[in-house]
Amino acid sequence: MQLSTDLAFRSRPTPVARSRGDLRILDVRDDLSRVTRANGEIVGYVDRLDVAGGTAYRARRYVATERRFVELPNAWSADDAVDFLRWG
Repeated sequence: MQLSTDLAFRSRPTPVARSRGDLRILDVRDDLSRVTRANGEIVGYVDRLDVAGGTAYRARRYVATERRFVELPNAWSADDAVDFLRWG
């Protein structure tokens, strides 16, 4: 029997903290997390990218007034990507 290598069965190499400062992190999928404020306002998303050098994380800030996402620089850790949303 051959095992599936689907992304849904792969574990996250570096887990995202459940909270970071005043932000809350909720896993939407194995490779995607939603970042919100304590009141539920969506700040953005962090997703895992497989790159040649290993695993990187991409933060995308949600701009509610424009109803769009702004891609922030990639980070080598999930916590750093959340900090981009927190401070950027």
